[in-house]
Amino acid sequence: MATPDPKIPRPPDRPQDYECCKRGCCPCIFDYYYDALERWEARVEAMGFDPKAVLAQYPS
Repeated sequence: MATPDPKIPRPPDRPQDYECCKRGCCPCIFDYYYDALERWEARVEAMGFDPKAVLAQYPS
């Protein structure tokens, strides 16, 4: 596995399934995560990198 470029910001941490209360909250903790992930992807693309390739460098 390649080492992530230190100039690229670290992606947001995905919440664990147990962190969601499953009560249908709006917004849910996963809504916040996916919003943050979209902002991160846009920032990485603006830096000239492929977000999917960068994400692949981090453990899931």
